[in-house]
Amino acid sequence: MSGHWFYIAAAYGVTAATLGLVTLRIVLDYRRLRSALARFGAAGARDEGEGA
Repeated sequence: MSGHWFYIAAAYGVTAATLGLVTLRIVLDYRRLRSALARFGAAGARDEGEGA
């Protein structure tokens, strides 16, 4: 193996960690938005019948 194995391993490690963090951020944001939309939809259903 050449003398660059540490650099290559570190690059793969940083890439894997970055992709993992980006994926985690997307999943958490998706859950937050889904929850907010559910609350928004529930409030809209409640307000729909008032005033009629």
